[in-house]
Amino acid sequence: MRSSIRTLFILMGAGTVFYLFMKYSYLVGFLFLNSIIGALTFLAALIGAIWATVKLDRIISESRYEFPVHSAAILLMSLFFAYQMFASHFYSEQYLKAEGLEKVEQLFELAEMDLDENELRARAEQIAVKESAYVISLYGVNSRPDGIEELEVLEFKRRYHAYDLVVGGNGKSASFTFIRDGLDFKISGNSIME
Repeated sequence: MRSSIRTLFILMGAGTVFYLFMKYSYLVGFLFLNSIIGALTFLAALIGAIWATVKLDRIISESRYEFPVHSAAILLMSLFFAYQMFASHFYSEQYLKAEGLEKVEQLFELAEMDLDENELRARAEQIAVKESAYVISLYGVNSRPDGIEELEVLEFKRRYHAYDLVVGGNGKSASFTFIRDGLDFKISGNSIME
């Protein structure tokens, strides 16, 4: 039983460290000069994750509370991955609708502001994921269609780590996809309101 707990701890711990490294690899993106260095960095991250987890396992195994610590760590890592894969299911429908509607309103407000490319990108990164913010800074944002004073949520659908909203008014609607980015849900895709 102890060996299986330790093995599970090592596998999940290495997976967690490796996942976090890959998720935040953009912080060391300047090191990925070409594909060979990128592959070596990927391999080094994988080996480093396993090495760090094995070291941590040895430290925990020497303690008096080996079983409870391993069990608690496995439980926490399981919750971490469950949250990463099903983030939208951890929030109420009302909260997600309100947050999504607020982000859409902010997106339409961006169209009304006269901002240069850098200012637009900085503001867009507060409401959209980096890729979408970059596109917004290049091409701009469609303004709120005429005749629509207040938006309302027409449809809501959860999808694993993301959720979709269809918002509109006066017979016009647009679809928006939101994913968790940092501590907040941000727009990752949208259609033009027709």
